[in-house]
Amino acid sequence: MKIRLLGETELTARDLYEDGLSVTADGEGLRFGAMEMFVTSLALCTYAVLASYARQIEVGVADLQIRMRWCYRDRPYRIDAVNMDIRWPELPENRVDAATRAGAACTLRQTIERGVEVEMTLHR
Repeated sequence: MKIRLLGETELTARDLYEDGLSVTADGEGLRFGAMEMFVTSLALCTYAVLASYARQIEVGVADLQIRMRWCYRDRPYRIDAVNMDIRWPELPENRVDAATRAGAACTLRQTIERGVEVEMTLHR
């Protein structure tokens, strides 16, 4: 998988079918931290669902690219919104709506939309 950091709140993910991880940045000071990992996980989860759908309809995913953009909110500081823009040139036009529905089935997206309880225990 190849991740390209485009800015503080924007990245693209491509070649998601490849093993390993390559991260490049368009600017100095950009790093692949926890928030970037979070949105990349959402992109990878969506890709997995779309790749499964692609096998069913016998369509390739080699050129599929996902651009992720997000914004933050305070009190508490968090990611407030995520925009996922998927480019999939191999997908036939008559399959776009079905693929959109399939992508929405990503487990991480479903978890985010319904909320999740997180319990933390700290030991010393």
